[in-house]
Amino acid sequence: MPYAIPNPDMTAHRGAEPRLAAQPQVPLINDPHAPEVFTTGCCGLSIGSGTVTVTFESARCDHSDPNCAMQRVVVNRMVMPIQAAQALVLQLNDALQRSGLSPSKAVTAGMVAQ
Repeated sequence: MPYAIPNPDMTAHRGAEPRLAAQPQVPLINDPHAPEVFTTGCCGLSIGSGTVTVTFESARCDHSDPNCAMQRVVVNRMVMPIQAAQALVLQLNDALQRSGLSPSKAVTAGMVAQ
């Protein structure tokens, strides 16, 4: 399914998937049993073959080790078409801006990608 980059004001896309203007709206089915993944960070990105792959990690304690050493464990990989990834970045940026958590201001204040 093709994706469109949302219009700049984002008002038409809050809570909805961006779509091409000529594309009929497909109903969203909210599956309450869809899996959720908790992650403590993103440990890698790759772009190729028209997709973006984002690899997520979680810090976990190895309870088999008497010292309970912490480890970074890959918990999920999300693969999406490039246009969908671009739309996600715009939607996430907009949501953070509206919540007073501007990514641009965080970078200006010294936050760096890890």
